[in-house]
Amino acid sequence: MKITESLHFIHEDKAFLKRQFNITRSYLHNAYDGIREAIKWLKTSAFQTVVKDLSIYITDEPINFPGELALIEGVTFQPIVYINVMSITEDFQNEEYRYDLKKEHVTCFEYAVFVFLHEVGHYVHALIGGRGASRKEKIFDYFDRGEYHYQRFVETMGNGETNQEKKRYRNIPHEKAADRFARQYTANVLQNFHRKEG
Repeated sequence: MKITESLHFIHEDKAFLKRQFNITRSYLHNAYDGIREAIKWLKTSAFQTVVKDLSIYITDEPINFPGELALIEGVTFQPIVYINVMSITEDFQNEEYRYDLKKEHVTCFEYAVFVFLHEVGHYVHALIGGRGASRKEKIFDYFDRGEYHYQRFVETMGNGETNQEKKRYRNIPHEKAADRFARQYTANVLQNFHRKEG
């Protein structure tokens, strides 16, 4: 796994983060720590050979986009997970975990692990369930087969912010599968983390 970090705000003063972004600095650091811990776990997990070619891009840009599995095509084909600790922190503070993790109380660390593993879940499911001979063909097939469901959601959504719309989005088959993957393995990451800490 190739890991790239582009962090510009994470080390700013807590008053600045609160004033500029309405973000709690300790939560931002918890989100970052959760991502790093999930990456450590992945490197030794049953998925280590599956994710060895995956690139991870960790940022703290002030945009509301917590994570994405993207495909970079050029000389080589590169799947990349973009993960935004600033956006994860904002979503945590807005209690988005109630829709994503379906829990009433979680830590920002746990929520960040979940968001990251959700994107990894898309990648793993694409490689397992996608049709094709190459990794690239499998991933494109996975995205193509999900396009219909995403398109239907977009056609009927308002601004994507209502509770009903968030629930509908979580019910898109690809999202449900990635959520199940993330929920299952978030527990493993947390267990591994607490074993090391204790």
